[in-house]
Amino acid sequence: MIWKSLESTVIFFVKTAPVVITSIYVISNLNKRSYIRKLILKLTPLLRMLKLNPTAFTVFTLSFFNTIVAYSFLSNAWRDEKIKDRDVIAISLLSSFPSVFSHLYTFFIPFVIPILGFLGIIYTALRLIVALIKSLIGYMLVEKFEGDVKFESYESSVSENIVRILIVMFFTYLAVDLAYNIGLFNILTNLLKFLPIETPALMISILTIFNLRSAIVLTAGLVERGLSYKWALIGLLLGNVISFSVRSAKHSLPLHLSLFGSFGFKIVLLNSLLTLLLDVVIIFFLLLL
Repeated sequence: MIWKSLESTVIFFVKTAPVVITSIYVISNLNKRSYIRKLILKLTPLLRMLKLNPTAFTVFTLSFFNTIVAYSFLSNAWRDEKIKDRDVIAISLLSSFPSVFSHLYTFFIPFVIPILGFLGIIYTALRLIVALIKSLIGYMLVEKFEGDVKFESYESSVSENIVRILIVMFFTYLAVDLAYNIGLFNILTNLLKFLPIETPALMISILTIFNLRSAIVLTAGLVERGLSYKWALIGLLLGNVISFSVRSAKHSLPLHLSLFGSFGFKIVLLNSLLTLLLDVVIIFFLLLL
Protein backbone atom coordinates (compact mmCIF):
# COMPACT_ATOMS: atom_id res chain seq x y z
CA MET A 1 0.00 0.00 0.00
CA ILE A 2 2.83 2.35 0.86
CA TRP A 3 4.59 1.56 -2.41
CA LYS A 4 1.35 2.14 -4.32
CA SER A 5 0.93 5.55 -2.70
CA LEU A 6 4.57 6.36 -3.30
CA GLU A 7 4.21 5.42 -6.96
CA SER A 8 1.10 7.58 -7.28
CA THR A 9 2.89 10.47 -5.59
CA VAL A 10 5.91 10.18 -7.87
CA ILE A 11 3.65 10.21 -10.96
CA PHE A 12 1.84 13.27 -9.61
CA PHE A 13 5.16 14.92 -8.78
CA VAL A 14 6.67 14.24 -12.22
CA LYS A 15 3.60 15.73 -13.93
CA THR A 16 3.28 18.72 -11.59
CA ALA A 17 6.84 19.74 -10.74
CA PRO A 18 7.76 21.03 -14.24
CA VAL A 19 4.59 23.17 -14.29
CA VAL A 20 5.32 24.57 -10.84
CA ILE A 21 8.96 25.34 -11.63
CA THR A 22 8.08 26.92 -14.97
CA SER A 23 5.29 28.99 -13.42
CA ILE A 24 7.52 30.34 -10.68
CA TYR A 25 10.21 31.33 -13.16
CA VAL A 26 7.58 32.92 -15.39
CA ILE A 27 6.13 35.10 -12.64
CA SER A 28 9.64 36.03 -11.49
CA ASN A 29 10.68 37.00 -15.01
CA LEU A 30 7.47 38.94 -15.67
CA ASN A 31 7.91 40.74 -12.38
CA LYS A 32 11.55 41.66 -13.02
CA ARG A 33 10.82 42.92 -16.54
CA SER A 34 7.83 44.94 -15.28
CA TYR A 35 5.48 43.29 -17.80
CA ILE A 36 2.77 42.85 -15.21
CA ARG A 37 3.15 46.46 -14.12
CA LYS A 38 2.74 47.61 -17.75
CA LEU A 39 -0.37 45.45 -18.12
CA ILE A 40 -1.90 46.92 -14.98
CA LEU A 41 -1.18 50.46 -16.13
CA LYS A 42 -2.86 49.80 -19.50
CA LEU A 43 -5.91 48.50 -17.65
CA THR A 44 -6.05 51.44 -15.26
CA PRO A 45 -9.51 52.62 -16.45
CA LEU A 46 -10.99 49.18 -15.72
CA LEU A 47 -9.23 49.08 -12.36
CA ARG A 48 -10.80 52.37 -11.37
CA MET A 49 -14.24 51.21 -12.47
CA LEU A 50 -14.07 47.95 -10.52
CA LYS A 51 -12.21 49.63 -7.66
CA LEU A 52 -10.03 46.55 -7.23
CA ASN A 53 -6.70 47.01 -5.52
CA PRO A 54 -3.66 46.18 -7.72
CA THR A 55 -2.98 42.83 -6.03
CA ALA A 56 -6.57 41.63 -6.40
CA PHE A 57 -6.74 42.71 -10.03
CA THR A 58 -3.40 41.11 -10.89
CA VAL A 59 -4.32 37.76 -9.31
CA PHE A 60 -7.74 37.88 -11.00
CA THR A 61 -6.15 38.51 -14.40
CA LEU A 62 -3.40 35.91 -14.04
CA SER A 63 -5.95 33.26 -12.98
CA PHE A 64 -7.35 33.27 -16.53
CA PHE A 65 -4.00 31.92 -17.74
CA ASN A 66 -2.36 30.01 -14.88
CA THR A 67 -3.62 29.61 -11.31
CA ILE A 68 -0.21 28.57 -9.99
CA VAL A 69 1.29 31.82 -11.25
CA ALA A 70 -1.63 33.76 -9.77
CA TYR A 71 -1.36 32.16 -6.36
CA SER A 72 2.42 32.50 -6.34
CA PHE A 73 1.93 36.23 -6.87
CA LEU A 74 -0.70 36.32 -4.11
CA SER A 75 1.58 34.38 -1.76
CA ASN A 76 4.44 36.83 -2.32
CA ALA A 77 2.18 39.78 -1.49
CA TRP A 78 0.90 38.04 1.64
CA ARG A 79 4.36 37.02 2.88
CA ASP A 80 5.58 40.59 2.37
CA GLU A 81 2.60 41.71 4.50
CA LYS A 82 1.21 43.81 1.67
CA ILE A 83 -2.21 42.24 2.27
CA LYS A 84 -3.97 40.70 5.27
CA ASP A 85 -5.36 37.20 5.76
CA ARG A 86 -8.90 38.41 5.06
CA ASP A 87 -7.76 39.91 1.76
CA VAL A 88 -6.13 36.62 0.69
CA ILE A 89 -9.37 34.71 1.25
CA ALA A 90 -11.41 37.36 -0.57
CA ILE A 91 -8.99 37.40 -3.53
CA SER A 92 -8.94 33.60 -3.71
CA LEU A 93 -12.75 33.63 -3.98
CA LEU A 94 -12.58 36.45 -6.52
CA SER A 95 -10.31 34.38 -8.76
CA SER A 96 -12.72 31.40 -8.80
CA PHE A 97 -14.36 32.27 -12.11
CA PRO A 98 -11.15 32.88 -14.11
CA SER A 99 -9.67 29.71 -12.59
CA VAL A 100 -12.58 27.58 -13.85
CA PHE A 101 -12.69 29.50 -17.12
CA SER A 102 -9.06 28.55 -17.73
CA HIS A 103 -10.23 24.91 -17.94
CA LEU A 104 -12.82 25.75 -20.59
CA TYR A 105 -10.42 25.18 -23.50
CA THR A 106 -8.42 22.38 -21.88
CA PHE A 107 -11.20 20.18 -20.44
CA PHE A 108 -14.79 21.27 -20.99
CA ILE A 109 -14.74 22.14 -24.70
CA PRO A 110 -12.38 19.39 -25.96
CA PHE A 111 -13.67 16.62 -23.66
CA VAL A 112 -16.89 17.18 -21.70
CA ILE A 113 -19.04 18.83 -24.38
CA PRO A 114 -18.09 16.49 -27.28
CA ILE A 115 -18.90 13.44 -25.14
CA LEU A 116 -22.04 14.67 -23.37
CA GLY A 117 -23.39 17.01 -26.04
CA PHE A 118 -26.08 19.39 -24.81
CA LEU A 119 -25.85 17.83 -21.35
CA GLY A 120 -22.16 18.75 -21.37
CA ILE A 121 -23.04 22.36 -22.16
CA ILE A 122 -25.45 22.43 -19.21
CA TYR A 123 -22.89 20.86 -16.87
CA THR A 124 -20.18 23.29 -18.02
CA ALA A 125 -22.55 26.23 -17.53
CA LEU A 126 -23.36 25.08 -13.98
CA ARG A 127 -19.64 24.85 -13.10
CA LEU A 128 -19.11 28.37 -14.47
CA ILE A 129 -22.16 29.71 -12.60
CA VAL A 130 -20.92 28.28 -9.30
CA ALA A 131 -17.51 29.84 -9.92
CA LEU A 132 -19.10 33.17 -10.90
CA ILE A 133 -21.11 33.27 -7.66
CA LYS A 134 -17.94 32.63 -5.67
CA SER A 135 -16.19 35.43 -7.56
CA LEU A 136 -19.04 37.84 -6.83
CA ILE A 137 -18.83 36.97 -3.14
CA GLY A 138 -15.09 37.56 -3.27
CA TYR A 139 -15.65 40.90 -5.01
CA MET A 140 -17.98 42.01 -2.21
CA LEU A 141 -15.40 41.02 0.41
CA VAL A 142 -12.24 42.32 -1.24
CA GLU A 143 -10.84 45.64 -0.12
CA LYS A 144 -11.73 48.33 -2.65
CA PHE A 145 -9.18 50.78 -3.96
CA GLU A 146 -9.73 54.50 -4.42
CA GLY A 147 -7.51 56.99 -6.24
CA ASP A 148 -4.66 56.50 -8.68
CA VAL A 149 -3.47 52.96 -9.30
CA LYS A 150 0.04 52.26 -8.08
CA PHE A 151 1.29 48.81 -8.95
CA GLU A 152 3.86 47.34 -6.55
CA SER A 153 6.10 44.41 -7.45
CA TYR A 154 6.83 41.66 -4.94
CA GLU A 155 10.31 40.25 -4.84
CA SER A 156 11.08 36.76 -3.55
CA SER A 157 13.76 34.11 -3.85
CA VAL A 158 12.94 31.88 -6.82
CA SER A 159 15.01 28.94 -5.55
CA GLU A 160 13.51 29.11 -2.04
CA ASN A 161 9.98 29.16 -3.49
CA ILE A 162 10.65 26.14 -5.70
CA VAL A 163 12.22 24.03 -2.95
CA ARG A 164 9.51 24.89 -0.39
CA ILE A 165 6.64 24.21 -2.78
CA LEU A 166 7.97 20.92 -4.15
CA ILE A 167 8.81 19.46 -0.72
CA VAL A 168 5.44 20.31 0.79
CA MET A 169 3.50 19.16 -2.29
CA PHE A 170 5.30 15.80 -2.39
CA PHE A 171 4.78 14.82 1.25
CA THR A 172 1.25 16.24 1.49
CA TYR A 173 0.13 14.30 -1.57
CA LEU A 174 1.77 11.14 -0.22
CA ALA A 175 0.01 11.47 3.15
CA VAL A 176 -3.38 12.10 1.53
CA ASP A 177 -2.97 9.20 -0.91
CA LEU A 178 -2.11 6.86 1.96
CA ALA A 179 -5.22 7.98 3.85
CA TYR A 180 -7.27 7.44 0.71
CA ASN A 181 -5.89 3.93 0.09
CA ILE A 182 -6.57 2.73 3.64
CA GLY A 183 -10.21 3.78 3.26
CA LEU A 184 -10.54 6.93 5.34
CA PHE A 185 -12.43 8.65 2.55
CA ASN A 186 -14.76 5.72 1.89
CA ILE A 187 -16.97 6.85 4.77
CA LEU A 188 -18.37 9.56 2.51
CA THR A 189 -19.19 7.01 -0.16
CA ASN A 190 -21.06 4.78 2.29
CA LEU A 191 -23.29 7.68 3.27
CA LEU A 192 -24.69 7.70 -0.25
CA LYS A 193 -26.62 4.51 0.42
CA PHE A 194 -29.17 6.48 2.43
CA LEU A 195 -29.80 9.12 -0.24
CA PRO A 196 -32.91 9.04 -2.49
CA ILE A 197 -30.82 8.78 -5.63
CA GLU A 198 -31.43 6.52 -8.63
CA THR A 199 -28.88 3.75 -9.02
CA PRO A 200 -27.34 5.02 -12.32
CA ALA A 201 -26.82 8.49 -10.83
CA LEU A 202 -25.28 6.87 -7.76
CA MET A 203 -22.87 4.95 -10.01
CA ILE A 204 -21.82 8.22 -11.66
CA SER A 205 -21.28 9.84 -8.27
CA ILE A 206 -19.12 7.02 -6.97
CA LEU A 207 -16.99 6.91 -10.13
CA THR A 208 -16.53 10.71 -9.98
CA ILE A 209 -14.69 10.21 -6.69
CA PHE A 210 -12.02 8.20 -8.45
CA ASN A 211 -11.85 9.78 -11.91
CA LEU A 212 -13.98 12.59 -13.35
CA ARG A 213 -13.12 11.78 -16.98
CA SER A 214 -14.26 8.18 -16.50
CA ALA A 215 -17.46 9.43 -14.87
CA ILE A 216 -18.12 11.67 -17.89
CA VAL A 217 -17.76 8.70 -20.24
CA LEU A 218 -20.01 6.55 -18.02
CA THR A 219 -22.62 9.33 -17.95
CA ALA A 220 -22.71 9.46 -21.74
CA GLY A 221 -23.29 5.72 -21.89
CA LEU A 222 -26.07 5.83 -19.29
CA VAL A 223 -27.81 8.72 -21.04
CA GLU A 224 -27.80 6.70 -24.26
CA ARG A 225 -29.48 3.90 -22.31
CA GLY A 226 -32.26 6.19 -21.13
CA LEU A 227 -30.97 8.05 -18.08
CA SER A 228 -32.56 11.51 -17.94
CA TYR A 229 -30.51 14.71 -18.01
CA LYS A 230 -31.84 15.49 -14.55
CA TRP A 231 -30.38 12.38 -12.92
CA ALA A 232 -27.21 12.57 -14.98
CA LEU A 233 -26.56 16.10 -13.69
CA ILE A 234 -27.44 15.07 -10.14
CA GLY A 235 -24.97 12.20 -10.41
CA LEU A 236 -22.15 14.43 -11.63
CA LEU A 237 -22.85 17.19 -9.11
CA LEU A 238 -23.27 14.74 -6.25
CA GLY A 239 -19.94 13.26 -7.24
CA ASN A 240 -18.43 16.73 -6.90
CA VAL A 241 -19.99 17.05 -3.45
CA ILE A 242 -18.78 13.75 -2.02
CA SER A 243 -15.36 13.96 -3.64
CA PHE A 244 -14.62 17.59 -2.78
CA SER A 245 -12.60 16.63 0.30
CA VAL A 246 -10.49 14.13 -1.65
CA ARG A 247 -9.82 16.51 -4.54
CA SER A 248 -9.11 19.46 -2.27
CA ALA A 249 -6.74 17.41 -0.14
CA LYS A 250 -4.92 15.85 -3.09
CA HIS A 251 -4.60 18.82 -5.42
CA SER A 252 -5.40 22.19 -3.83
CA LEU A 253 -4.04 21.54 -0.34
CA PRO A 254 -0.42 20.71 -1.28
CA LEU A 255 -0.08 23.88 -3.36
CA HIS A 256 -1.74 26.14 -0.78
CA LEU A 257 0.27 24.71 2.13
CA SER A 258 3.48 25.25 0.21
CA LEU A 259 2.57 28.85 -0.62
CA PHE A 260 0.75 29.98 2.54
CA GLY A 261 1.83 27.54 5.25
CA SER A 262 -0.88 26.43 7.69
CA PHE A 263 -3.04 29.36 6.56
CA GLY A 264 -3.37 27.55 3.22
CA PHE A 265 -5.57 24.94 4.90
CA LYS A 266 -8.08 27.64 5.84
CA ILE A 267 -8.11 29.02 2.30
CA VAL A 268 -8.81 25.59 0.79
CA LEU A 269 -11.42 24.76 3.44
CA LEU A 270 -13.44 27.95 2.93
CA ASN A 271 -13.32 27.67 -0.87
CA SER A 272 -14.29 24.00 -0.79
CA LEU A 273 -17.14 24.50 1.67
CA LEU A 274 -18.60 27.33 -0.41
CA THR A 275 -18.42 25.20 -3.57
CA LEU A 276 -19.99 22.33 -1.64
CA LEU A 277 -22.84 24.53 -0.42
CA LEU A 278 -23.59 25.87 -3.91
CA ASP A 279 -23.54 22.37 -5.43
CA VAL A 280 -25.93 21.13 -2.74
CA VAL A 281 -28.32 23.99 -3.53
CA ILE A 282 -28.27 23.10 -7.25
CA ILE A 283 -28.85 19.41 -6.49
CA PHE A 284 -31.79 20.34 -4.24
CA PHE A 285 -33.45 22.32 -7.02
CA LEU A 286 -32.87 19.52 -9.52
CA LEU A 287 -34.53 17.05 -7.15
CA LEU A 288 -37.59 19.30 -7.04
CA LEU A 289 -38.01 19.17 -10.83
